[in-house]
Amino acid sequence: MGRRAGHVPQRRQRCRVGNGFGAVSTSTVRLGLVGLGAMGMGHLQIVRELQPWAHVVALADSHRPFLERAAEQIPDAVTFEDPIKCIGDADVDAVIVATADHTHHQILQECISREIYVLCEKPLTTTARHSLDVVNAEHAAGRRLVQVGYMRRYDQDYLHIRNTLQFMHIGDPILISQRHRNPLAVNDFDADKLITSSAAHDIDLFRWLTGEDIADVTCHAKDSPDGATLTVLMTLQSPSGVLGAVELSRGPGLQYEIGMDIVSGNGALSLGRPPLTSVAMDDRVGAQRSPRTWIERFAGAYQAQDVAWITSVANRRIVGPSAYDGYATNAVIDAALAALRSGHSAKVAQTPAPVARGGGGTANDQTHAVDNAAAPAHRVDL
Repeated sequence: MGRRAGHVPQRRQRCRVGNGFGAVSTSTVRLGLVGLGAMGMGHLQIVRELQPWAHVVALADSHRPFLERAAEQIPDAVTFEDPIKCIGDADVDAVIVATADHTHHQILQECISREIYVLCEKPLTTTARHSLDVVNAEHAAGRRLVQVGYMRRYDQDYLHIRNTLQFMHIGDPILISQRHRNPLAVNDFDADKLITSSAAHDIDLFRWLTGEDIADVTCHAKDSPDGATLTVLMTLQSPSGVLGAVELSRGPGLQYEIGMDIVSGNGALSLGRPPLTSVAMDDRVGAQRSPRTWIERFAGAYQAQDVAWITSVANRRIVGPSAYDGYATNAVIDAALAALRSGHSAKVAQTPAPVARGGGGTANDQTHAVDNAAAPAHRVDL
């Protein structure tokens, strides 16, 4: 669109701020938002609450109505219809990427080449090979620049489960069962799309909770006679033998629901139906309802994720889910698709991570070290 922003301060202000999302210690971070559909606008609403510590200075979307809608909220931002041009021309420290999945690879490569920090909505890319390209490019840059939007790691319920496993002496996980259900009106995916899109968070959570990669996958699908309801069942196994089961379902009789059950050496943990919201109006009888979509269910997790990421950018120390985590998910998805087609178990073909550069090889947590400039740069290939 070519409209130029107002003056963006070049001098950084060191700040320490407490807000409704938690304590933030940060300098002013100049942000670009690339992709301004539903997800991008959700991020925009969050980061607007963090001004002046996070200042949106650039907006980009190839769909002009989306771009104009966002520009109305941030009138002093530079606007671009070409995301790549935005990354090349805008004066930004960091970028949030919420564009179509197939565009991620090129956008991420451009960000890394310019040493711009980036929070990329999952998937990292649409193929394991492209995701490995990103891992290699970041490693060559010498420091962590990329974080993947696995926001469930920031959800209070999942954090409680992880902390319980780590600190409450209930033993190591033996079986992790997860479910992810959607009404047909929200999700009309076929079996392949349920695996490539819906399963990504469940795969990441298994790696995050066990601290291991995934070695073997089986995958089966079954639909109702009329085809309206579809269920995909994946089983996972780690190198040490931890088992996983992931149910992915969509259908007209289902409500949005996520859940997890863990059997461990000395007990069990369970994350049940989404929390109910009580509603009371005047003297009428109150009502309760569950969140209808993942965006509503994980609103707090998105907020916590974005605040933590912006803080890490200000501190120049990225500690959230890594590019390698995104690649590892791609590798498991490839195996799951192969297992679905063959009807047999499939091995996960996953290249080891580059030597410690803050990228994390196995399921790294959110506190691993970053930036080891002394580590030798080398490529890894499929």
